Amino acid sequence: GSLNMDLNEITMNLVPFPRLHYLVSSLTPLYTLADVNIPTRRLDQMFTDAFSKDHQLMHADPKRNLYLACALMVRGNVQISDLRRNIERLKPSLQFISWNQDGWKTSLCSIPPVGHTHSLLALANNTCVKSTFTDLKDRFVKLYKKKAHIHHYLHVDGMEQSCFTEANNSLSSLIEEYNQLDATKGLASTNVPRLSIAM
Repeated sequence: GSLNMDLNEITMNLVPFPRLHYLVSSLTPLYTLADVNIPTRRLDQMFTDAFSKDHQLMHADPKRNLYLACALMVRGNVQISDLRRNIERLKPSLQFISWNQDGWKTSLCSIPPVGHTHSLLALANNTCVKSTFTDLKDRFVKLYKKKAHIHHYLHVDGMEQSCFTEANNSLSSLIEEYNQLDATKGLASTNVPRLSIAM
């Protein structure tokens, strides 16, 4: 079915800084094609599930980290009022960065998924991806210290050993950017007045 949001809007609304473009996704109900006949979840429970660590499509717990922005894409017979009510209900339990407290993007598709009355896909720009990058860096450093597998890459034109050092430095820099954002968690948001247009 048609979606009332262009996928280009995801990039525009969820990525405040060019390097911080890694999104965490969750899906509810979470099922395989063999499980199509699982009982339908209540709508409010579905929204709660989308922010729990059990429904994330990667090993992460976004509720313990800082949200930069979040998109909710709902399929099925769901009204805008249902979306707004659930966002307002969940807002107090989610930590958004101080300068983007209203960083939500929503979209509706009236066609329900097979075997269900509705489903929800949440895409979030959240600092919880930092742990994945930290694990990746730790594994890379272990292999790089032993110079394991490097010979495979050094035979490729344009690839030099310095490329590995640059990649490690780039990853360290990315992790540090996420650390800096996490350091702002819990700080009171400054009430900056919104832009008002004089008539």
